[in-house]
Amino acid sequence: MTTEYTITDVGEDPHRDLWYVAYEDAAGERHTHVFPKSTLEWRAAEYGLTDPAEILDVILHEAHTPDPRPRRVMRSLTSPTAHVKAEVEPVTLYTATSTTQARTAHLDRIRATKTGRARIVNPPSDPLAVIRARHGITAEGVRAKRERVDVHRWNSLYGGLPVPVPSALEVPRA
Repeated sequence: MTTEYTITDVGEDPHRDLWYVAYEDAAGERHTHVFPKSTLEWRAAEYGLTDPAEILDVILHEAHTPDPRPRRVMRSLTSPTAHVKAEVEPVTLYTATSTTQARTAHLDRIRATKTGRARIVNPPSDPLAVIRARHGITAEGVRAKRERVDVHRWNSLYGGLPVPVPSALEVPRA
């Protein structure tokens, strides 16, 4: 069963660089999602997203999305067949071989969350307009964050960069 939450208020804490989104369910139970303003730029860098509205939708639904990583099941240590059983790792930001693969897997999880767990609804009064208008996403910020994500992904998948980092980032002189 999907729980629908309606956004009731949006605000910011400029001193701590945070956005907050308040919403409530049909029974009137209130919740608040607080996240750093830089989260929008991070999701753009991590998943190659460009639309601030889509990025915001992803961020709001992530809080309701289960962790995709499998749980480890410990067997009895007294058993002669004791071992740790691990399922196959799902595609995540750092197990994907590309940004496209990471984006597809993440957006699939968000869609599943919206149909099976929780859906965040922006009412006609559009309280999210303030975040979309002042999202703070810059090309320079996304580029810098994308580099960090790409290096981390490479290290997670392959154990190290193929060339020393300073050499890889230097521009050859003409």
